[in-house]
Amino acid sequence: MRKRGFRDRDYLRTPEGFLFCVVGSTHPPDRIMAYLKYVPRKGAGPWSRGGVSFHRAMREYTMASLRETLAFLNDYPFYLTYFEAFGTEMSAVPLDRIEEHYKPEERLREIATSGSLDVLEEKALRLADLISDISGVSMAELGVTGSILLDIHVPGISDIDLVVYGLKTSLKVKEALAKALEDRRVEVEKLPEEMMRAWCVRKSKTHPLTPLEAREIINRKWNIGLFEGTRFSIHPVLTEGEAEEYGARVFRPLGRATVRAEVLDATWSIFLPAVYEIKVSTFIEGPRLKDLREVCCYEDIYAGVASEGEEILAKGKVEVVVDKKKGATYYRLLIGSLGGGDEFLKPVVKR
Repeated sequence: MRKRGFRDRDYLRTPEGFLFCVVGSTHPPDRIMAYLKYVPRKGAGPWSRGGVSFHRAMREYTMASLRETLAFLNDYPFYLTYFEAFGTEMSAVPLDRIEEHYKPEERLREIATSGSLDVLEEKALRLADLISDISGVSMAELGVTGSILLDIHVPGISDIDLVVYGLKTSLKVKEALAKALEDRRVEVEKLPEEMMRAWCVRKSKTHPLTPLEAREIINRKWNIGLFEGTRFSIHPVLTEGEAEEYGARVFRPLGRATVRAEVLDATWSIFLPAVYEIKVSTFIEGPRLKDLREVCCYEDIYAGVASEGEEILAKGKVEVVVDKKKGATYYRLLIGSLGGGDEFLKPVVKR
């Protein structure tokens, strides 16, 4: 069995008390790619633990907010790294600056065996039990992330964010939860109309989407809903045996493009990064490349929103991909690049 490494949506605490959220499950040997989520700040709120209040550094899940965190980290340059394989700068935590590694499955296990829980922890446990029951996935394959993982959550305000580990187990949970959201006899339900509208309006302001396009995306989200009045999400995470080894592929920028394409394989689109294997039908903007094979999304909003056989519109950064293991070279479209802001993936809806 492989040693448990650093997985997507784990959290890391540094000597400064900074709380970083791990991005993806592929990392170089000496540091872990992660974005800065919370910083300790007197009088900040509402997140707190042990008398310490935390300010949310990553205000929105957008490239603009990410750039703000990187600007803050200019005063802590050891948390900024140029990733040679990815061809980009990003925040990362060196191994020797990790004071605590928060693992979602351990936190869920702690909650399950604790005799003293608050109402949100109790609800998170009931939700995990329900998902385990309807999917047949073991509780050991589930975890709780976000503010509950860090024990800085606020009952009545905080959401429940769960994770499920592994491809096969994630597909089981996806199938079961998608059915449950359509079945009014099960305790989970889709977001109510008022919350849906608010989500669409907010995303249309932070992403290059109209409210109608945002509505199409949220309608396709199987992993977001309401449980006993609390908003929840569940996120598939790759394990060590499934995640790509750092440096196995090398990426280099080659301009920008907008394409219309058919989705050939969406299996890996439920993870972060979300990967769609595609066949381009039309190059709308940018270089016309014969072998543009995939769209890779680091923005979670575009994960799992298109299926095999459907068409998508996608705009992003073109990258040359050098696959060292297979000895192949091809191209991909990256959505969620550091210089982005106008990048998107939209399902083509035939009305």
